[in-house]
Amino acid sequence: MKYFPIIILFLIGIAGCSSKSNSNRKPVTNIQISHSNNIISSGNDFTINISSRVTKPKIEKIELYLNNELIETSSDASFSVNISSKNYLPGKHIIKTVATNENNKTGINSVYVNILSDIKPEKISYKIIDRLPHNESYYTQGLEIYNGKIYEGTGNYGESGIFVYNPANGNLYNEYNNENQYFGEGISILNGKLYQLTYKAQKGFVYNVETLEKIDEFSYSNKEGWGLTNDGNYLIMSDGSSQLFFINPNNYKVEKTLYVTHPGGFVNNLNELEYVDGVIYANIWTTQTIAKIDADNGKVLAFIDMSGLLPTTLRSHIDVFNGIAYDKNEDLFYVTGKWWPYLFKVRFK
Repeated sequence: MKYFPIIILFLIGIAGCSSKSNSNRKPVTNIQISHSNNIISSGNDFTINISSRVTKPKIEKIELYLNNELIETSSDASFSVNISSKNYLPGKHIIKTVATNENNKTGINSVYVNILSDIKPEKISYKIIDRLPHNESYYTQGLEIYNGKIYEGTGNYGESGIFVYNPANGNLYNEYNNENQYFGEGISILNGKLYQLTYKAQKGFVYNVETLEKIDEFSYSNKEGWGLTNDGNYLIMSDGSSQLFFINPNNYKVEKTLYVTHPGGFVNNLNELEYVDGVIYANIWTTQTIAKIDADNGKVLAFIDMSGLLPTTLRSHIDVFNGIAYDKNEDLFYVTGKWWPYLFKVRFK
């Protein structure tokens, strides 16, 4: 009997702590998507199911967000919402719930839903129209043709620069050498200016396209810069991921992003880019494949197999296939690779 008061006091202490814990407990919700692995084919509907097993303190409301847009508010602990993926571009989309209980405590939970392209990409080959000389010291990062001249951006620390030359014979017209701390990446020409990315410095440079005089610099938050092109309004940048970034050339802010997808998933390692009539052509790094991408929605329209372009006997000192430029006058593409001895004129079949 002498232990009874101690036990009672101990139980009271537990009850008091439990009550306090419940009052401070954040409301928790569970989010489930009606499709397996949260993968949706573009154009299909899907259902978001929200549920909570927390009963005390009572949940007063649950707010459901899709990409930070409020789409539903409910006082029920469990509810469902049907969504049409037609209203969203392919890519990763974040679904978030904010639950608030009667003590005004909130709990946040989120999951991703992946919307993939519904277009099966074509398989396209190529035809070589001509084979031209290419400087084997050029570690090709960006390739452009402008006023009949090739503009080539090269990489590697201490070797990066921009070189302007005659495509027929490789004779050099002009060059600009980057400072040794910069590893040059993709280039693009827009409104009389040449833009150049760098690999890890998170910095880009702007030049007068005729003189290669540096006239401006800009910064970007991407950890790495890879490829660059433009659609006449925006600079379009890749960073080695499956995303493309549309940059306002007036203030260098990212105005929109696209995920590049096909029915099998996301296309990563997007590298050198070229925009032609609503389509973005992207070298896929370490492969001999070019992705042909719808510039409006990121859906892959075709994969272009460039294998066999350079004979294996010439592959002793070369690196990967990289570099693609469109010549509107001839309606064909110039392609090459890092340290390749040739520049090829091709048409896609």
